[in-house]
Amino acid sequence: MSRKMHLALFAQGVGVAQSVWRSPRTTPEAMHGLGHWQQIARTAERGFFDALFIADALNLSPAIAADATDRPDPVAVLSALSAVTERIGLIGTSSTTYNDPFTVARQFATLDHLSDGRAGWNVVTTAISAAAANYGSASLPDHADRYERGEEFVDVVRALWDGWDADAIVADRESGRWTEGDKIHRIDHRGKFFDVAGPLTVPRSPQGQIPLAQAGSSPTGMKLGARVADLVFTTQHDMAEALDFANNVRGLATAAGRGGNAVKVLPGVTPIIAETDDKARELAIELGALIDEQTTLKFLNQAFGDVDLSQYDLDGPFPDLLDSLPKNAGVSRPKLFTQIALRDGLTVRQLAQRIGLSIGHRTLIGAPDTVADDLQAWFDSGAADGFIILPADLPIGLQDFVDEVVPRLQSRGLLRTRYAGRTLRDHIDEP
Repeated sequence: MSRKMHLALFAQGVGVAQSVWRSPRTTPEAMHGLGHWQQIARTAERGFFDALFIADALNLSPAIAADATDRPDPVAVLSALSAVTERIGLIGTSSTTYNDPFTVARQFATLDHLSDGRAGWNVVTTAISAAAANYGSASLPDHADRYERGEEFVDVVRALWDGWDADAIVADRESGRWTEGDKIHRIDHRGKFFDVAGPLTVPRSPQGQIPLAQAGSSPTGMKLGARVADLVFTTQHDMAEALDFANNVRGLATAAGRGGNAVKVLPGVTPIIAETDDKARELAIELGALIDEQTTLKFLNQAFGDVDLSQYDLDGPFPDLLDSLPKNAGVSRPKLFTQIALRDGLTVRQLAQRIGLSIGHRTLIGAPDTVADDLQAWFDSGAADGFIILPADLPIGLQDFVDEVVPRLQSRGLLRTRYAGRTLRDHIDEP
């Protein structure tokens, strides 16, 4: 069987382009209702995506005055979508910095039951200082401490999922016995960050161990992803660098005893599609014109650990701040944004504009064949096992991809034409 491309949809509001709610292609007044999410989920399922993925934020964006950046609770939305979809995986983000392992284990086990085995957990550590104040903390933990806590958090969740044997429920009406008590286990975890007795309050879920996604691209994040993740989400702009990243993750997975094929590496891509390359460029210009400069600067400020970039000349060279970031700042995004700016000679204003269309991911602008050719080149090179598709606008941007690009990928033998299995793990495990 030939290798197939794995696709995950990044579903956020009415799209990832900043201020895209102003575009006539969107209906922002509908984005908090179930119908909006149903349309998106069903379209992605029609395109045979492995999963729909909902990110999360634990604080209100400082750019809320101009940008529709509010985030609903992922597990609540995905639970509703489980009733109106049949095959597509449902991946939700939940932070290990401001959550409890028992709660997260129960939420995703419940979602897995509701969806007949389609749940997935995107493991993140929170790197936004504004979130700390919402959870009673004066400051964000340092990067190393966040990941140490995250490692233990994941281990506790997985132990709780394994606390019920698959045959623990016997449901014997004659004897009145519902479970075999010796097949339900406490975990009695005692660690640096957590003390958890267990067992979980729901039985073993259909997938047993629910698939994990992970998006950290720092050395610490890569090690965590290689050890526990089934999907690694990443931001890459250069094919050669993406190949190095993917091979590094695969090597780390092999060193962790899992094998290089155990982890699927999915770079993010924002496709902007029209009938021709010229019309696609025109559409990108239209969407870019909606971006509010101050909104995007606030996004960059947050990514750099709340550094105020307005203190620099907006039309001067982008400053190299990597050696002076706050200790609790994220690592991978500041490094990536700085590399892009220095490589392409961008000013602060120009970087903000470029980031605004795709929240930092690679923008792919062109006709359907142009987009398909590019995705195939990355896939064939080994730089990607598939892609996270982040439409600039929703739902039209997703419809354009599913109606125009997906058939081209299928005709080339790169993408499934039907779901072979029913669970998210089935989809991920397809070669």
